[in-house]
Amino acid sequence: MPKFTIPEKTELNLKEKIYLDIKSIKKPEGMIQCNRCGGRTIMNTVTGAFLKNGRKVGGTKTDKNACYHCHMQGIHSPMIPTIKIVKTKKIKK
Repeated sequence: MPKFTIPEKTELNLKEKIYLDIKSIKKPEGMIQCNRCGGRTIMNTVTGAFLKNGRKVGGTKTDKNACYHCHMQGIHSPMIPTIKIVKTKKIKK
């Protein structure tokens, strides 16, 4: 049977310390913040849109409410979780 050991605590590097400092800053009530990096910039990406009469028309939303800072590093980190509505059947009495 393999032996399990608990790894020793290592010191945080500078990048991890900065992330923890940013996450610990008090934010206003209801402000959205990335759980991964602590960023507060939301990005929506639309693919395949056209300009018609000076307005954006159509397109498919490929990234919705993603963290901009994580996206620039190639990581998809949604800041607002998508809530799936569960339909329930009404029980007749």
